[in-house]
Amino acid sequence: MNLILRLLYVLLAGMRGARLQPLDQSVLKFRVFPNDLDTNFHMNNGRYLTLVDLGRPDLLVRLGVVREVRRRRWNPVVGSLAIRYRRSLAPWQSYELRTRLVGWDDRWFFSSSASPAAATPWRWRW
Repeated sequence: MNLILRLLYVLLAGMRGARLQPLDQSVLKFRVFPNDLDTNFHMNNGRYLTLVDLGRPDLLVRLGVVREVRRRRWNPVVGSLAIRYRRSLAPWQSYELRTRLVGWDDRWFFSSSASPAAATPWRWRW
């Protein structure tokens, strides 16, 4: 599935989803598709970062702040990022992306994203 299709899915699902309170957690369910894989047949680390980017729009939509963000002409961009890869994700494995707002100050919002491996991975067999 192309990433633009995933983005459209996330935005539409977010508009239909339950509203969140500021410290609630957004949960998105995905599956590892063949175009997400690298030469080692697990999810590419760059693709994982791209999919983490889908958690923030879902959070903004479900918090109900998109209209205010647009009115103020804010650009929700990542100012800094730290990541730790703990497990690889195998082809066709389902997983959840959990995103939440950790805090904010007068200039920045601080969010956290995590993806604990959800289901038993599909094993690649030769």
